Amino acid sequence: MRLIAMIGFCLVGWWSAQAETPSLLPYKSAHWKQTVTIGAAGPAKGQKVEAELWFLKPDQMRVVTAVEGKRQVIVVKSGTALVFEEGDAMGMKMPLKKQMLDQLAQYTEVFSKLDTWKKAKTGEEKLGDKACEVYSFNDKSGGQAATGKVWLWAEKNFPLRMVLEAQGQSVTIEHSDVQVDEGVSPAMFEAPAGMKFVEIPSAPGK
Repeated sequence: MRLIAMIGFCLVGWWSAQAETPSLLPYKSAHWKQTVTIGAAGPAKGQKVEAELWFLKPDQMRVVTAVEGKRQVIVVKSGTALVFEEGDAMGMKMPLKKQMLDQLAQYTEVFSKLDTWKKAKTGEEKLGDKACEVYSFNDKSGGQAATGKVWLWAEKNFPLRMVLEAQGQSVTIEHSDVQVDEGVSPAMFEAPAGMKFVEIPSAPGK
């Protein structure tokens, strides 16, 4: 997970091997909030990174992260990325390149592994009012042995929680306020009214 690489977490090899593009999400549309807790056994401890996401098939995506009190936004649509802060009058517009796809993949790579993880069902559990199937898994992607569990919302085939442990470290990913195939507005993937964008061209050969 490139998120982990950014803060020096030791599981970067496992996660970076999983990078996938937003277009691979198995839903017509989706909205969810994501909390990643790093280096702790439970969600109440450790370092947290939070984001809110919207997806509309086949490849439109909006990601909002809060950084130092500012809400930073990336909007992906038709091979183009808009990058801006909420409330600003200026932003950047650029071709969607592999580097940014890899950055966005940190939010969606859990979904790309579902078919692999849904091998060993170990139980059932409710998270809030949602009935989940619990699967345990072992993974050696990226050359690192990892063990974990995923809590899959059975009705929507949506992972609500995932816990990964490797080399004595842990990552917990939790999804909340989940809406699946309920109609995300196309307006979420448009530029804010009145905002101006500086166009950043692709570098030669990219």
